[in-house]
Amino acid sequence: MVVLFLEGGLGNQIFQYAAARTLSELRNNDSIIIDTDICKTSKDRKCGLHRFLLPNMHIATETEKKIVEYRVAKTIIQLYRRYGIKDSRISFFDRIFQLFLNRLGIYIHVGHFEDAPIPASLLKKKNIYIYGFFQRNRFIKCIKTIDLKWKSPQFEMWKRNVEFGEHVCVHIRLGDYVDNSFFEVCSKDYYYRAMKYIASIVENPVFHIFSDDMAVVKTGFSFEYPVIFEEEKNINECLIKMSLCKHFILSNSTFSWWAQRLCQNKNKVVAAPAQWYSDKNIPFYLYEKDWKKIEV
Repeated sequence: MVVLFLEGGLGNQIFQYAAARTLSELRNNDSIIIDTDICKTSKDRKCGLHRFLLPNMHIATETEKKIVEYRVAKTIIQLYRRYGIKDSRISFFDRIFQLFLNRLGIYIHVGHFEDAPIPASLLKKKNIYIYGFFQRNRFIKCIKTIDLKWKSPQFEMWKRNVEFGEHVCVHIRLGDYVDNSFFEVCSKDYYYRAMKYIASIVENPVFHIFSDDMAVVKTGFSFEYPVIFEEEKNINECLIKMSLCKHFILSNSTFSWWAQRLCQNKNKVVAAPAQWYSDKNIPFYLYEKDWKKIEV
């Protein structure tokens, strides 16, 4: 089995599931078990994966959590979350520690700093325990589309309404990004410039505003173009609605990144922030070559 210790918002959760599924496919579709205990301690970031139609996956049972190997792996990952790599440089001792973890069947992907390869010996372990954010192209190839486990009349009506016309998803991430020294990047002018760019190449665009703080958007933004404020509260349904748009204006968020990734429009236009993190020295590996990068 492949055990994934889930953390973060829904966008990050899908990246993590994609990594688990990649490992599963390398192991003849080994079962994927999701441990949601870290998510349960978060006030704002709850597990949403189980609301999608995702194959070969279930939430960890209490019986599975009591397995000695499972408990050891979980303890090590909890210690890593508290005391692990914080610097942008990975030392020789860090690499030795990673090798030690691999021998225990534990694979930790160090977020922004290094794309640690998957050791061949790890794939031979009976069970693999993984943790990290896995924002790399090699992990996402197995995810092409996702569907909701439920369908509502309101959702189906919304879906029919956007089948025709040039509908543009504008994702304005606020919430925990406000006053955040790492993620607060996109200015109001970024969104205005991006909308002007889309309008210059897309005929009769219809801008749909998605945000985690719509009240601030309504009072604090002055849009040059008519917009539709999407008030969807269900995070899973919101992501699917965003993905059904034809074109995209992204925030520096994995949530909007997945919306454009899941979009089936082959002629989509994507405008994205030219800078993904406040620290310009930290690279973002998932820009697409045909995106239009807009100054933030």
